[in-house]
Amino acid sequence: MLRRLLLRQARRRHCSSSFSSALPLSSPTFAVFGANTGVGKTLVSAGLAASLLRSHAASPSAVLYLKPLQTGFPADSDAGFLYRRVPALVRPSHAAHLVASIDTLSPAPSVETPSPSREEAAFSYDGEGKAARKLLACRTLYAWREAVSPHLAAEREGMTVEDAHVRSLLAACLAEGENLGKGEGDVWKLVETAGGVASPGPSGTLQCDLYRHFRLPTILVGDGRLGGISGTLSAYETLLLRGYDVSAVILEDCGLSNDKFLLSYLRNRVPVLVLPPIPEDSSDDLTDWFSESSSVFGLLEDALRSFHLKRIQRLNSMQRKTKDLLWWPFTQHNLVPVDCVTVIDSRCGESFSAYKVKDNKMMMIPQFDACASWWTQGPDSKLQIELARDMGYAAARYGHVMFPENAHEPALRCAELLLGGIGKAPFSYQIPQFRAYCLHLNTSLCASDIERDMLDTSLEEPHRERDREDTPMDLLRPETQHAREGPLQGTWQQWAALVRLGRS
Repeated sequence: MLRRLLLRQARRRHCSSSFSSALPLSSPTFAVFGANTGVGKTLVSAGLAASLLRSHAASPSAVLYLKPLQTGFPADSDAGFLYRRVPALVRPSHAAHLVASIDTLSPAPSVETPSPSREEAAFSYDGEGKAARKLLACRTLYAWREAVSPHLAAEREGMTVEDAHVRSLLAACLAEGENLGKGEGDVWKLVETAGGVASPGPSGTLQCDLYRHFRLPTILVGDGRLGGISGTLSAYETLLLRGYDVSAVILEDCGLSNDKFLLSYLRNRVPVLVLPPIPEDSSDDLTDWFSESSSVFGLLEDALRSFHLKRIQRLNSMQRKTKDLLWWPFTQHNLVPVDCVTVIDSRCGESFSAYKVKDNKMMMIPQFDACASWWTQGPDSKLQIELARDMGYAAARYGHVMFPENAHEPALRCAELLLGGIGKAPFSYQIPQFRAYCLHLNTSLCASDIERDMLDTSLEEPHRERDREDTPMDLLRPETQHAREGPLQGTWQQWAALVRLGRS
């Protein structure tokens, strides 16, 4: 029943928009990324879940563990590991009652799953005081049988999944998770990714890009092995480049002092925690290791609580501080009430992620940027990530170059492209008119798809001469469409090429 409900909600979200759902913010939600595969993401998720449920306080009352992509299933099930091991690790000093459940929402046809796919078990713990009610829900969203990267498993087993479907189902699970606590306390939510930060998802999209729409605060599980310093810092900077906030770095002590170097390098930026060496004996049930690691997971829990509280406090204060400290051009400030100030947390694609409080519930709501400048309205989320990489490259290569009497490649290349477009529409009008032209044609390709095609052809295909140049309004008239030799000609090629300037 729950499975059908979540899938129905996900389809509804997907049909209404590529990502139209609000993300609850009242309860702490974190993504667990790894510097590589096999670094212990699931062990960290299990240890943190046990630490949270061991708490004597009513909050949190529930932990929701989500594994969006799982391969090697069912022999290898990270959700199954938490479902089996966490109840034995809780062992509170007070009376408690724990209900644990596990569910697999969308297994591939090649996967042999038990019927029913949902299991539930109850556990009681003796102790002093009134028994606290706790709940652990473990869910796998998509599962494939072969133990390979999700993009290979999806291809080989004939169950490809679009990025929008993954995000829609994950959003539905996160929203439904708010009801797990039934008002008795916070619901902590952990989203564990597959493989490393840049491991591909089922469509081939890197997972750091796949989940960027949510911009969940991140726990980065580092690599304590030889070469792990480089891998951990590369993963850390990859996340930062995409706008993630890394709330903590945690890694295994493999005897190489990787944690000491990372602690020094990341000082004053992010907490770095180190776990005891993980036993290599496959028959070890890790009970002793989890017991030895409990203090570290307690420190991780404290760091995440502090991160979440500071984030909420900062978001709640931004409207008032903005009115007190900022001046907006072209605005009658006295006519803008404090509660009408839009607090923008981030942007992905053509939508902001705006912080809102509705019915005493804090949430991030996607808000379409209806008045964007052409340079933000044109690129889609994938192109925005590419632009961020190019700008990072240019900033690292040049820093700040004063322009008079100096020359550098990006300036010269930009001038060549702009001067090559003289006589055409003003540059700032090109993107809206181009999008209107595509919509008028009712083309099956969205503007962003065509723009990406332009990137591959704009620097290679020569301009084709026509008897007359189209004006911006001509683009919208059916009688001029036959005169054009395709939507990728003329000015659009120069615009598309500009995004490559940082790599020129």
